[in-house]
Amino acid sequence: MWFNQKSLEWSGGPIRGWKTGLIFLVGGAVTGAATGKALDFYCWRIEQRLIRIEKERVDQETQERERLEREKFEKAKLEQEAIEAEIAEIKRIQREAAIEEERLWYEEHGQDYADYADYEEEEDEEDEEDE
Repeated sequence: MWFNQKSLEWSGGPIRGWKTGLIFLVGGAVTGAATGKALDFYCWRIEQRLIRIEKERVDQETQERERLEREKFEKAKLEQEAIEAEIAEIKRIQREAAIEEERLWYEEHGQDYADYADYEEEEDEEDEEDE
């Protein structure tokens, strides 16, 4: 069917243009299907890209969190080691001070420190003989 501009009437009967209508109908269906498939493929690609970007972001956040936890653990470990070293140094200084104080006491009271050490060894030997 087409519109006759001179007479302003429709030309051809309703059944006469069925082939043209069918061609337009099939052409529209094929074009629509192709466009739909193309859009589906494009959307699928965009969706996969967004999923990959989100996964990378989550992985980066996880790695950053683990790195911060490791740094925190290492810092605490170093602080603990420093505290233990300081305590060991204090104990060493106290032990040396006590030994020096003991040595001075024995010097002041007339007994040599070396003699005292020998005296302890003699006591140990006597204890072993008694057993």
